[in-house]
Amino acid sequence: MSRLPAEFASLDHFVDDWVLSDSRARSTKRFGSDYGEVREFYDQMLAVAPAVLEYLSARQLGDMDEPDERLLKLMLSLAEIGPAIEWYEEVRVKDAFPPHRFTLTQQIPDCAAQE
Repeated sequence: MSRLPAEFASLDHFVDDWVLSDSRARSTKRFGSDYGEVREFYDQMLAVAPAVLEYLSARQLGDMDEPDERLLKLMLSLAEIGPAIEWYEEVRVKDAFPPHRFTLTQQIPDCAAQE
């Protein structure tokens, strides 16, 4: 049984690795993955991204069921790795500021209702 909405069950194999708790976890996953893994995720997610965005646009943050939240978190992971693929063609950017030195002053929950 898929842990995602039925329309997106084909993405279920990404849930364990790419449905992550927050932006820090997504950043850590990006920088700790090899390019091939990131590229595979990117290619498969990008292919369904328009349909996923249309589906999610009918949902309300703070009122999503667990399958919808997982789908949203997959899209947030796609957004995290997009620059690595589209701009740099590598997971880590040479001569960039070390990612562990970026500290968040406030962590905003991914699926909480926005005020």
